Amino acid sequence: MGSNARINKILQDHERRISALESFLTKSKLPKITKGKRSLPNRVMELRNKGFFSQPKTAEELHKEIQKNYPCELSRVEVALIRLFQKKQLRKASKTISRKKYNAYVW
Repeated sequence: MGSNARINKILQDHERRISALESFLTKSKLPKITKGKRSLPNRVMELRNKGFFSQPKTAEELHKEIQKNYPCELSRVEVALIRLFQKKQLRKASKTISRKKYNAYVW
């Protein structure tokens, strides 16, 4: 078998495997990614617009507030705050609670 024939056989094998993966992915039910008002960052921004961040708030305080309407993990809230800070939609501050300094966010 020549080198061109081997290359063609390898390419056909790859194409067959890719087709099998594509058909599997289109048949399986993948979770839908929701965007818009239902996302965590948008909920944080709604709270910001209502004045929630007029005083510095920690991730734990925000998590407690978000939990009322949107159950999620504290780590997700922390990441959302960091990303909103990086996008300059929140400012970083510090807050002292029981003589311990925490990162807080304010607007």
